[in-house]
Amino acid sequence: MTRLLSIIIAALLGISGVAAAAPLRVLAIGDSMTEEYAYEFPFSAPESQPTNANTRSWPELLRIFRPTEASLGPLEATGGSYLDLRNAGHEWNFGIPGMTMIFWKNLLYNTPSDDKDEKVLKFGYGLTRDALEDEIGVAQVVVILLGANDLKKEYNDLFNNTEDPEFLTELVSTYLNHIHAWVRILRPNVPIIVCTVPDVGATPQISGTYNIPAKQASTRAKIAAFNQAVITWAAGKNPAPTIARLDRLTDRLFDEHPFQLNGTVFNITPHPENPPTSIFCRDGFHVATMAQALIANEIMVAINAKLGTNLTPFSNREILQNLLGLNPDQPYLTWVSGAGLPGSAMNADPDHDGLPNVLEFAMGTPPGSFSRPLTGSFAPGRSLSWRPDPLGLRFANLIPQESTNLTTWTPVPPARTQTAGDGTVSVTPAAGSKGFVRLQATPKP
Repeated sequence: MTRLLSIIIAALLGISGVAAAAPLRVLAIGDSMTEEYAYEFPFSAPESQPTNANTRSWPELLRIFRPTEASLGPLEATGGSYLDLRNAGHEWNFGIPGMTMIFWKNLLYNTPSDDKDEKVLKFGYGLTRDALEDEIGVAQVVVILLGANDLKKEYNDLFNNTEDPEFLTELVSTYLNHIHAWVRILRPNVPIIVCTVPDVGATPQISGTYNIPAKQASTRAKIAAFNQAVITWAAGKNPAPTIARLDRLTDRLFDEHPFQLNGTVFNITPHPENPPTSIFCRDGFHVATMAQALIANEIMVAINAKLGTNLTPFSNREILQNLLGLNPDQPYLTWVSGAGLPGSAMNADPDHDGLPNVLEFAMGTPPGSFSRPLTGSFAPGRSLSWRPDPLGLRFANLIPQESTNLTTWTPVPPARTQTAGDGTVSVTPAAGSKGFVRLQATPKP
């Protein structure tokens, strides 16, 4: 009766005029990566203040920075507010530490195993399932974000090729499939977002031990194939859940050295105080605020694709300034100070060569000495070339623009822009046309 009443209330909310302007109601089924970090003191708080979390999970980021766009429900901030496996937090957030896909399937279908880790959790399974049944009726979209704990538990075997041959296959075909089916039974038409699983081999906690390059590469390939199986499985459903590509984040952690946002470099090695430039919390396994914002972005992009909504992903500058309290212009400030011009504005031109400082940064030319970094000419049959600085391009976009009258400027089309292997960029004018070209440099959003 309680579940039916929740569904009726949700239907009434959905047709009311007020609901159209209300935040999107999101229900999450997950683990500690989804639970509010305010209650994850073992890793989310600095060692010096172990009860004062200074990192945030994606549900918290949505509540704090996107309160009018999306909501995981009213916040119960007092520890012990719930009688189920949750401690406190948002009413529609079922991010429960320690939960695997296997445990969640057992919880939903009342089939707990004798797994030693599950023994601690299973006593709260019934109450948690009841609470989820009560709350799922109000959801406008359901997010399923699971699997990292499953991979963590089996990573030793995956790394050493001693895993059960069916392990990864069954995670999708049995456990994820059953969780999805349970949601579908209660809410046949609710939009569902299924997240791919981050490759836990990218975490310092795992990579510090499992660091043989060939085996690392082999394990990474297995997990990539597993995530592709998740994508293929989803495409075969009707209605199909939409995929949020969280594996893209760990791909970046593997491949981008250093990891940076707009030129601000982040540290992969955990720190006991959880500084804002850490990718991971101090346990070396759970990602910190910056990476949680990137997770939130993938989820918001998936929701927008599924529902046609306009949830606003976090720009890099917003992450740096508003979420982390950093100065997003610090890479420029460090560069201009190193050039002997501390505090010189981005649009200043102290050497009077016609190149504002931010353009000099992107080009790698000295802001205090006259420069002529362009070669060639923007004339029929010829090209104009320059070689930007890769470090400067982390911070600023460099866009070639053309004009026939020095008044109206438009970007040079990609078809007339070429980039060589050494990074040199060349542009050519339209056939038989005379004109002008300029470079516009602006800080990245």
